[in-house]
Amino acid sequence: MAINCTKCGTQLTVQQAGFPCPVCGSMDRNIAVADQAIAQEKAIVANELAHKHFEVEPGLRRVFRCSGEAQLELQRTEPIKLLEVNQDTVPSGALPLHFGPSPVSGIPYPSIIMEVTPEEFARIESHDLALPGGWKFEDELMKPTETGAD
Repeated sequence: MAINCTKCGTQLTVQQAGFPCPVCGSMDRNIAVADQAIAQEKAIVANELAHKHFEVEPGLRRVFRCSGEAQLELQRTEPIKLLEVNQDTVPSGALPLHFGPSPVSGIPYPSIIMEVTPEEFARIESHDLALPGGWKFEDELMKPTETGAD
């Protein structure tokens, strides 16, 4: 199942499904409204999770939201998957770590975090190191901008 903007036909990532189309700005999708709401909530939570990790991990350089099959990603039970590039981690290959939901911390979904070194990330980009189970990464979650004066 592909997620498309019904106005202009642009294929969207799961991360983009809950937000205005980057091409035409439409919110019309070829998915149910309830699925679109889950996609939007998961995208927001994925950003919050990435921001929390950037705050506590000084060696964290990049975070990507990974996805598998769109039908699975739109289910509440499917974990949010993050690929984190951390210069301070040890090489371990593509080793995903599973976490349950933590509603008290504002994370109502399970998550899977896969932390790799910059060298391992280069191997993933060159397809020398595979991501687990058909994962693909398309959406980079940006580091929050620092506010306030020093």
